[in-house]
Amino acid sequence: MKSDIILVDIQQGTSSISLLQNGELKEHYVEVRESNYITGNIYCGKVVNVLQGLQSAFVDIGRGRNGFLSVEETMDHKSVMEHVIPKQIRAKSGDYILVQATKEEIGTKGARLTTNISLAGRYVVFLPTLDFIGVSNKITDEQKRSELMSLLDKNKGEGTGLIARTICLEAKKSEIIAEIKLLKSQWNNIIKDFNNRHTICKIYDDGDIIFRTVRDILSSHTEAVYCNSLPECEFLRDKLKTYNPDFVGKIRLYDEQTDMYEKYGIIAQVDKLLQKKVMLPSGGSLVFDYTEALTVIDVNTCKYCGCSNHEETVFNANLEAATEIARQIRLRNIGGIIIIDFIDMFNEEHKRLVMQRLSEEMRFDRTKTRVADMTELGLVEVTRKKTGKELSTILLDKCPHCEGTALTYSKDYMCRKIKVALSKCFLDSTVTGVSLKVTASLGDYMISSRYFDYFCSNEWIDKRIYITPSDSIDDDKFVLTPYYEDVISIPSKSLLLY
Repeated sequence: MKSDIILVDIQQGTSSISLLQNGELKEHYVEVRESNYITGNIYCGKVVNVLQGLQSAFVDIGRGRNGFLSVEETMDHKSVMEHVIPKQIRAKSGDYILVQATKEEIGTKGARLTTNISLAGRYVVFLPTLDFIGVSNKITDEQKRSELMSLLDKNKGEGTGLIARTICLEAKKSEIIAEIKLLKSQWNNIIKDFNNRHTICKIYDDGDIIFRTVRDILSSHTEAVYCNSLPECEFLRDKLKTYNPDFVGKIRLYDEQTDMYEKYGIIAQVDKLLQKKVMLPSGGSLVFDYTEALTVIDVNTCKYCGCSNHEETVFNANLEAATEIARQIRLRNIGGIIIIDFIDMFNEEHKRLVMQRLSEEMRFDRTKTRVADMTELGLVEVTRKKTGKELSTILLDKCPHCEGTALTYSKDYMCRKIKVALSKCFLDSTVTGVSLKVTASLGDYMISSRYFDYFCSNEWIDKRIYITPSDSIDDDKFVLTPYYEDVISIPSKSLLLY
């Protein structure tokens, strides 16, 4: 029996959500706080100019960079077989239109937009502008699919659409119907607001990553959702009262002295996700290489000897690798094109079984993925929809010493690791202070960002932290030295953090 725990970690620079099943990290999402993500938000936008030659338009949504609207994002839903791509954008410059952000702004590029609005709930996605019903492909039971299709058809309303999400397998009909009514009410309010506006503005906010992720990964297996921020706990409870009141009681404040990341071993598991090489239990390994165009995953036997039969050894190594690859892709949030280089196999049945294992494991991924057949060279192509940033792009920075050819931990992630170490150290009541040796740039960041202000003013109010800048320490390392007396001898040039 699976036992799921969801951890919501709120820090000065980042927020993260972790899903653990029987102690093992299964999903992990990180968001830079105040990064202002907009995917899912709905805007009253103004068409700036229409490029009929490119079948697209630029729309001002009040973000400083105009959003991009392709003619393909104004057609019927791609799941509708009878869809027809319009020959041109129907809007003209100066028109106010209702659009939804589907992809974040990147660099100088504005957000990707669509006029096909969708409102996501826990059980269904409501499509107010498309006459369509569908069921998640991950629901394979034909009888259940038929029952859901019938339920959605009766409740969708004329000219609108509904898609049943995978979690509908655990839902009561009454819960699904209640959510449909809620989403329809939200849409009526959005339309009413849009009709009363003649200016560029945000009309609907889809919520931050914390609420959206918790809403989507809650299940009947969830034992509890632990959050270390009281305001965020209250926010989640308030939102769930609307979407699913049965889960309100599972939102609990984590207020133990032991750091949440320390108690559940999150730091050690996340550190492994940031490494290029992943060791498998049997002794084999996976190696991840990232390029601008795609991600390559190489499977190696390494120390794995297996049985005396070479083909069986390779087969077992590839089976184990397929399971871990699916988990790593999900945890690292790798999107786009992924090429997997399995160890060469000659037995066709072995190839089929490895592909079957990979496809089965990929079904646990809530993000849309597609697995192509294995080539003669043992290569498998996987495509996965890009949703947010990859974990490494958030928690790793370019190395300042090698002109960006290597990566090191980001300053926010280093502060999070240091906080775990400080919390563990201060559990000893005889420790009165610590000396913290870090790089000068990290020391400056800790002071300027006031990363530890809350903890120093509340939990560690009787402790002293001295920062000692050092040129001899690596960017991804720190040295923490505890002191046990009121008067301590600290290195020269140290700065009192608090």
